[in-house]
Amino acid sequence: MKQFITIAFCALLLFLTGCGTNPIRPYQPSSPSSSERKAQESGVEVALDPFLESSRTKQYFDIDAVGKGIAILHVRVANKTANQTFLVEKKNFQLVRNGAAGGLTGDGKKTEHSMAAENAVAWALGPGLITGGMVSHSTEIQRNFTNKEMGNASLSPGENIEGFIYFTPVNHGEDWTQNAVVKINLTETKTQKVIELNIPLPR
Repeated sequence: MKQFITIAFCALLLFLTGCGTNPIRPYQPSSPSSSERKAQESGVEVALDPFLESSRTKQYFDIDAVGKGIAILHVRVANKTANQTFLVEKKNFQLVRNGAAGGLTGDGKKTEHSMAAENAVAWALGPGLITGGMVSHSTEIQRNFTNKEMGNASLSPGENIEGFIYFTPVNHGEDWTQNAVVKINLTETKTQKVIELNIPLPR
């Protein structure tokens, strides 16, 4: 009887904690992707790599992000100056799409700001994942999004930062890079001068 209780308790623990959930693959690119785009301004280089293929988002995020309406963008920022420091903040990355269908501003542009990982995943997965196995799986997905998310940073000379930023909602299954430009504002901390980069994404 005691052995049965122990086994039942262990099974319940696995059910609640999701210990059986396989970890999601880390993203460690050995070389730049063919879809990567770069720009440099005032000694700062920014490289962007949009994740457009469902197979690629499933591999590294265990979710069809494109089908769920999440735009995933890998970002690398490198400070190549000798004596300047730049503030890098996710909120200053904007996805601007010319002629995007729906939700257009007066100038015919749709602008989306980056969204925190937990909010992007919650929006995409939606309510209803309430059974034990599904909760543990969605929790693992959200943890993976958060762990891979680019943080805000003060980038000193010679330093770099990389990670993912997310935009939601985009139309489910669409090529969200079509006619799209990522607008980035970086602030030089000493002078408070704002450096602006505009990087067109591949179609």
